[in-house]
Amino acid sequence: MAKLIIMSGVPGSGKSYFSHVLRDRKGSHVYIISSDGLRDLVTGNQQDLSHDDLMWKMFYDLARVYSKDPDGIVVLDSTNTTVYYRLQAGNALRGLFDQIDLISFHMKPETIYRQNLDREWPIPTEVLANYIETFEQPQKEDYDFFDHVYIIDSKDFNEVLNKY
Repeated sequence: MAKLIIMSGVPGSGKSYFSHVLRDRKGSHVYIISSDGLRDLVTGNQQDLSHDDLMWKMFYDLARVYSKDPDGIVVLDSTNTTVYYRLQAGNALRGLFDQIDLISFHMKPETIYRQNLDREWPIPTEVLANYIETFEQPQKEDYDFFDHVYIIDSKDFNEVLNKY
């Protein structure tokens, strides 16, 4: 069965970049499911939350489809900034994957603000500040639930990539 990676980090922390580098290195069996990408597909705007029920249905349905590839690595590219949301995503897909990992991105706020400006749809500064303030570091519940918990800051990016 496939592996599932749940990303956790504020917008601009490097989740999408990491996902694409992983796919470039590993090839065709890496499936990236991006909440921003699906919002863009559904509404034409990554920041438009008006059809989130449909977007989340598609998000989890795609993960279920991709879980059928026994060599697959399915990456859930979404903020998942709290224990609640990380476990919600993991529990929704438990049993479909041999391994479920959490990769949490911990970047300095100045790095996040700078990288946010490079996004196609930059997050407004006050919204980004709220994400940074409310972000939860991995907790005991995360370590108990996930098979592996990796924390990425700028110095260990490649070390975590090499785990896959």
